[in-house]
Amino acid sequence: MRLSLILIAFFCLVLSESATAQTKVDRAIQLNRDGSFRIWALAGTVRVIGWEKDSVRVRATIPAADQVHLGGGASGAKMFVEAVDERNPQAATIEVTLPKAAKLWVKTATAQVAISGITGSLDIYTVSGAITVSGSPADLNAEAMDGNISVTGSPRWIRAKSASGNVQLRGSSSDATLSTVSGEVSVSGGEFEKAKFESVTGPIRFDGLFVRGGSIVFDSHSGRIDISIPRLNSADIEVVTIAGKIQNALTGARAIPGRYGRGAELITANNGGGTQVTIRSFKGDVTLRATK
Repeated sequence: MRLSLILIAFFCLVLSESATAQTKVDRAIQLNRDGSFRIWALAGTVRVIGWEKDSVRVRATIPAADQVHLGGGASGAKMFVEAVDERNPQAATIEVTLPKAAKLWVKTATAQVAISGITGSLDIYTVSGAITVSGSPADLNAEAMDGNISVTGSPRWIRAKSASGNVQLRGSSSDATLSTVSGEVSVSGGEFEKAKFESVTGPIRFDGLFVRGGSIVFDSHSGRIDISIPRLNSADIEVVTIAGKIQNALTGARAIPGRYGRGAELITANNGGGTQVTIRSFKGDVTLRATK
C-alpha cells in the first residue's frame, strides 16, 4: 500500500513538471528597415522594441509542447506560437526586436502587448489583454474587447477602441479617434487638430490644446464630459445635453435651457474663437475648465 502511494505521488510530480516545462527560443531573420512583420500569440505577454538594425530577433519562453514558427522574406515576415491546446493555451513570454520603421501587426487573445520605439505603422488587436504603446508611430490602430489601451507619445494618426476597457492617450495627434463603451477616455498633455472622443456610459476627460482651425468632437450617452484647456486656446464651443447639466468655468458664458425644456445648451467662444469644438451628451454632465 505504501509503495503504491509513493508511485502515485511520483507520477503526479512527473506530470506536474511536464505540464509546466518550458522551452527557450532565440532566433533571428533579416527584415528591411521598412518591411512588414506579423505576430500571432494567444496568451502570455508580447513585448516589441524598435531598433536600428535591418533584422528581427525573437526571444521567447514557451510551454515545452508548443512551437514558435518564424519565417518570411526581407520585405515581409511573420512569427506565431502554435499551441497544443488552442482552446486552453498556456502563457508564452515573447520579446521581439525589429527595425523601428517597420510595419507591425499583432494579434492576441489574452496576451498583454507592450510596444516601444516603433515609428512605422502599428495594428494591434486583442480580446482581453491590455495594450501599451510608447513612442510616436506614423499611424496606430489598436482594438481591445475588454482590455485597457494606453498610449504615451504622438502618433500622427490614431484609432483606439475598447468595449469595457479604458482608453488613454498622453501626447498629441493631428487625427485621433478614441472610443469606448463603458470604460474611460482620458486625453492629456498634447494638442489636437482633428479628433473625436466617444463613450457610451464611461467618462471622457480632456486636458490639452486645440490647434486653431481644427475640428474636435466629444460625444457620450450618459458619461460625464470634463474638458480643460488654457484660456489663450482659441475655440468656438457648442455644447448640448438632453438631460444633463453644463458647468462653464472657462468663458463665463451661461448655459440656457434645452429646446424641449430639458437639459441645457451653450454656445461660447474662448479667446476669440478658432477651433470648432462640438460637445454632445444625452444624460451626462459637461464641465468646461480653464488651465494656466
